[in-house]
Amino acid sequence: MKILFLQPPLGAWAMWGTHRAINIGHAQLAGYLRAHNPGIQMEALDCRALGLNDAQMLERVGEIKPDIVYVGDILHTTGGLAVVFIYNEAARKVKERFPRVHTIVGGIFYASATEFTMQENPKIDFCISGECEETLSDIVKALSSSKPDFSLVKGAAWRQNGKIILNAYRPLIKDLDSLPMPAYDLFPMDKYVGHTYWKNYSETWNSRGCPAACTFCYEWGQYDPRGNQDLKNYRFRSAAKVVEEMEILYNQYGTRVIVMMDDCYNVSRKRMEETIELCLKKNVQMKWMPLGRAPYFIRDIDLFKDLKKTGCFMCLVGLEVADDEELKKIKKGITVEQVKETVAKLREAGIATVLTWMIGFEDDNEEIIKSRFAAIDEIDPDIIALQFLTPIPGSPIWDDVTARGLLKMEDLNKKIKQWDFHQPIMPTKYLSTPALADLASWAFREFFSKPGRIQRAMHNKKYDPLVSVCVRDFMENANNYEKETHGTKSYVGKE
Repeated sequence: MKILFLQPPLGAWAMWGTHRAINIGHAQLAGYLRAHNPGIQMEALDCRALGLNDAQMLERVGEIKPDIVYVGDILHTTGGLAVVFIYNEAARKVKERFPRVHTIVGGIFYASATEFTMQENPKIDFCISGECEETLSDIVKALSSSKPDFSLVKGAAWRQNGKIILNAYRPLIKDLDSLPMPAYDLFPMDKYVGHTYWKNYSETWNSRGCPAACTFCYEWGQYDPRGNQDLKNYRFRSAAKVVEEMEILYNQYGTRVIVMMDDCYNVSRKRMEETIELCLKKNVQMKWMPLGRAPYFIRDIDLFKDLKKTGCFMCLVGLEVADDEELKKIKKGITVEQVKETVAKLREAGIATVLTWMIGFEDDNEEIIKSRFAAIDEIDPDIIALQFLTPIPGSPIWDDVTARGLLKMEDLNKKIKQWDFHQPIMPTKYLSTPALADLASWAFREFFSKPGRIQRAMHNKKYDPLVSVCVRDFMENANNYEKETHGTKSYVGKE
């Protein structure tokens, strides 16, 4: 039995320039299957990294001759929900060309919209609801059997005589340290690049869930809605495992820059302390960037000096809206002042910041959005990542907007290629989607054109040179970002 982890041809968010990252979900699943499915053969085909088009993709699939093809992702940064369209199409094309191949999908969106996926995509044989490791392993074991019984595979949706069957809920994996290391050896590690200029690049994913569970969060789409709000069940790998993976990437695969794509790496102070201690003790040379929450950064200000010494050169901080009452409404669990202090203190320590914020909430009008921008301008991060509100099935905000008829599942069929978080997908009470796109483009240009800001970020002697080239990439792609927000350019196509 041979399984192929397939990443079809696709590009990247416009403001990220040339960005080709490993599908870390595939690498983690491959590592799990290697440990739990003796005898399974595995290959990975990353068409984005290898520069293959659809025809070349199918040719390579034919050469590999897999029994199973798996597609899906765990990160919204691959391109939001729009990537689901590409994965569905890849599964369809593979199944039509190679009817004997079993097609399986899993990860973000699929985990929370399992039955819908199966109904709308007849060429998909299995869809995994919730976390994928154990379910995929059990599907593979069943397919390897002479008399497969898929009814026993928790978390799987499958077809029986044309009828879609969704099996029982599968509980979460409790101990993430029990998971093996990702199977990096299957992937073209020398082909990955971040933000055009970060060579020898990779991404890792070291925790699951988030204690905040904001109403709009994309990560709701990682979980089976039948669970007890599983997103709130925060679990993480130990610092020892995280640092071990950093060493493996650096020493065995030549990786020099990683972004830890956990929604919130810094929940546990003990884990932050141990990460710093181990990096310094082992003299880890990796340059790295975590994502975190402002209250925890504030708690750990005394660690910033040593954090910088470990190779941490930039941190991402989420704000989304810039009024404390609005923050309470979306259950963000932070204050504007906490974010402002975080950015200032990290800069003092020589660590740059990326600040995420959003527009497109129901009550947003031009005045509110410009006021939100003014607050962000005052906070003064080095880079901003501006996204449009894009509800995902499984999230509280999805339940709200669909209950009121503002969106419906069928919209995903008609417009999902636009759901990349960088295009507005629904109007507010006061603004059309073109008006939202205009405001996003204005805000992006206004932020990066402020006198002194770019010079400070690009020539700050305390900053790592990786910061300067990242800012350069954002600046070089300002026009492409404007095109993307207005729907005239999309990451969906190959670069």
